[in-house]
Amino acid sequence: MEQQVTRRQLLASGGAVVLASFALPKSLRVLLDAAPASPRDLQAQAGSPSNIEHIVVLMQENRSFDHYFGTMPGVRGFADKSVNPEIFYQPDPDNPDTYLLPFHVDTTDSSAQALPSNSHSWAAQHDSWANGAMDGFVTSHLEYNGVAGQYTMAYFERQDVPFHWALADAFTICDGYHCSMLGPTWPNRLFLMTGTVDPGGTKGGPVYSNYVPPQGFSWTTYPELLTQGGISWRVYQEQDNYGMNVLEYFDQYQNASTTSPLYTNGMRIYEAGQFEHDAVHDRLPTVSWIIPTSYQSEHPDFIPAAGADFIASKVEAIAANPSLWAKTVFVLIYDENDGFFDHVLPPTAPSGAADEYITVDGTAAPIGLGFRVPCTVVSPWTVGGYVSHTTFDHTSVIRLIETVTGVTCPNISSWRRSTSGDLSTVLGPSSSTSPRLPATQAELVAAEAQVREYPLPPIPGATQSFPTQQPGTKPVRDPAGATSAAVGA
Repeated sequence: MEQQVTRRQLLASGGAVVLASFALPKSLRVLLDAAPASPRDLQAQAGSPSNIEHIVVLMQENRSFDHYFGTMPGVRGFADKSVNPEIFYQPDPDNPDTYLLPFHVDTTDSSAQALPSNSHSWAAQHDSWANGAMDGFVTSHLEYNGVAGQYTMAYFERQDVPFHWALADAFTICDGYHCSMLGPTWPNRLFLMTGTVDPGGTKGGPVYSNYVPPQGFSWTTYPELLTQGGISWRVYQEQDNYGMNVLEYFDQYQNASTTSPLYTNGMRIYEAGQFEHDAVHDRLPTVSWIIPTSYQSEHPDFIPAAGADFIASKVEAIAANPSLWAKTVFVLIYDENDGFFDHVLPPTAPSGAADEYITVDGTAAPIGLGFRVPCTVVSPWTVGGYVSHTTFDHTSVIRLIETVTGVTCPNISSWRRSTSGDLSTVLGPSSSTSPRLPATQAELVAAEAQVREYPLPPIPGATQSFPTQQPGTKPVRDPAGATSAAVGA
């Protein structure tokens, strides 16, 4: 039986450095100085990138792109010249100005780390989208959440989420990455793990809420296809998985024997530190999906600093093993936006597009794409502070895995394949840059103290100012011939 370690055992092992130092600079700098060449010629070579042997996917919870990165230089943020500025003036009947602009929430003098969660249901998300008008963020959340709904317009700056910014500045951030559905957690995680939400309703769907019917779900998941293709995979989860391992809701996993690959790889519970132990000892499968605990998930009102600490431990574990680092791609994404404002209109399928519409309460509406969420790709081939403007969604992660493993997921709709890119296009030549990433433990301790000490940040009144995106540019990493979105400088 595969070894399962406790935190105490991990600290006593060679992996002690992983948990003792979340700062990353030493091991990561050394490895990045000797980063390997590009995994493949993206234009000339077809098939599997032969020297990528591991893909690690960590999906966190409930943050929008503008909420975390709207002021970052070089990305499609608040200075986006490709949109009408009026989109930022969201109607707000409770504000003396009758509108609410995005506003900064300072974590140093408020409990902004613990902002309340907004509704992110199918109805609330579609109301925010407003049939493409994109003017319902405040009004819909006032309806569903009361005054707390105005926090939909709150955003952070570098000093509030320093690790997230440092990671994006060191590697490659995707400012065209959308969640898959205008809806909540489970459907979006189903897109990541299966490529669909069964819109035809033949095997437990259509799924547009965090609800499982009595009969459960029964369509084929992508991990099952990997098993059939002889590809190793594993879900790393602890006892507190916050209900985010959606494989648990499928009949075939519920009914699997304890010796079945579906159970041993998809249902097993691990002690904290198991991923770090396996990474340090080069025991990762080809594909790893990591499930955070509730506190570490970044789901409001859980704090981003706890998520940063969790993310850092996983990246450091990979970087601490040079041979593993040289063959691994780590993808950090978020399931949906929690209702937080984002200004980019998501692409939606034309009426009648197969598998892209669901009828709810008598009205047919597009499944997605949903609003933008953060995505940072960490690997030897994404070093250099790049930005990709390509449109992606959660099925783009499956397509990256398809490229590496050769195992195709037939559940992804043809419209989605033609609209969302393959995430492998962000990979390119390596760099000799040696990024320095900040420590996270001190940030976490400070954030916990701020949440205890300070009240929530105030909502702006009649005096508002337009948010300022920091000046600067980023080198662009998109496939040749792709159209890049305009970004503010």
